Amino acid sequence: GTKYFGLERTILTAKKCGLSLRKIFRLNESVEAIEKKLEKKLHKIPVSIKCLDQAVAAWFWLNLNGHKATLKIGLSITPLESHAWVEFGERIFVRSTSIPDLKVVAEYASWEVQPAYTQDGGRSLT
Repeated sequence: GTKYFGLERTILTAKKCGLSLRKIFRLNESVEAIEKKLEKKLHKIPVSIKCLDQAVAAWFWLNLNGHKATLKIGLSITPLESHAWVEFGERIFVRSTSIPDLKVVAEYASWEVQPAYTQDGGRSLT
């Protein structure tokens, strides 16, 4: 995760892995299904996961399924606070009440989604 590899390397790896996985699997999970799975899975882990790692996971999973989500990192000086979240349309993943007060200092757009291969070897239009 970001703690060991840093944000830039984690993002680059996520994009490369995501593009490779989309070529192998036909992934078409809805945004609602992804949201439910993330909420369920992230809260079952017995250790605290920082908002940045949660946001990278949400951003990766949404983009992997063809949903063009944006990862944002915001900062406030007074009081000193930072938060990472994901936006997909009007939806926000990894919510915080402080988001409106934060200045976005980094933003990672969705990666270019390549056509996925179907199980019979043909290309999917998703």
